[in-house]
Amino acid sequence: MEVVIAGAGSIGLLIGSYLAESGWKVTYFVRRPEQAELIRQQGIRRINGHDSTIIGEIGAETDIRNLSKEVLWIIAVKSGGVTSLVQTLIDEDMESPILFVQNGFSHFEMVSDTTLPVLFFATIEHGATRIDDRTVSHNGIGMMKIAPYRGNAGALVLMKQSASSSFPIEVVKDAKSILFRKVLINCMINPLTAILQIRNGELLENTYAKKLFYELYEEIMNVFPEMRSDLPISAVEEVCFKTRNNESSMLKDRLLGKPMEIDTIVTALLRMADERGKNMPLMKILENVLRAMNRS
Repeated sequence: MEVVIAGAGSIGLLIGSYLAESGWKVTYFVRRPEQAELIRQQGIRRINGHDSTIIGEIGAETDIRNLSKEVLWIIAVKSGGVTSLVQTLIDEDMESPILFVQNGFSHFEMVSDTTLPVLFFATIEHGATRIDDRTVSHNGIGMMKIAPYRGNAGALVLMKQSASSSFPIEVVKDAKSILFRKVLINCMINPLTAILQIRNGELLENTYAKKLFYELYEEIMNVFPEMRSDLPISAVEEVCFKTRNNESSMLKDRLLGKPMEIDTIVTALLRMADERGKNMPLMKILENVLRAMNRS
């Protein structure tokens, strides 16, 4: 069982560490030669609480021509890097099954319109923080949900067999549905944690943050009432609790001075609401605050 993982950020390192531990041959496709060399020489280090695990014999390449087109590919780059990477895969006549793991929803429509023959989409509800180029901290156990979209789904069977109590994997039927569910969760957690500069768990502990959290949930569900049964407030609270020590991806970007993924998460949801003729005043305020912070 072999896999190429494009992107060695927190999620790419986390997925690769557990797949390698379960017997997969893992190779990373990264941009920087120094990161590739470090991973090849020292492997991946995963931190679970007070425990640390080194997973060796990990491959890493910066040239796509050195990578197999016969194995599963997992795309774990930031949403902003998906378009250029997808074009590269198309230019290389990629026939491999490809699994996309990104925040947001915009990549789904873009990728589904391509000629790539075998596609899967996934969402991750684990808490993870990249410590350095080869080290990831697993901050909270969640669920990896994978859905087939096009082509032979055989690779999903192998992925499912690699699940463990520390890294559970669920195979579901509807890719669009799980991505939309994750967008709603991200829209409730990411903007508030980024603006208030708090960890996920503080949304449940801080009285005023929790009030905003609940108001945002009600605003979202008033626009998308069909999601109430699939995503009760308790489910979002559970994600906050399981990742309570985690900084959301949007907060991490803000603290690092990087552009936050506003368009693919918040703006995408506002656009869907607008298509339904609905307003989301609180979400719109959060979008404007996030854009102001991005500019500064």
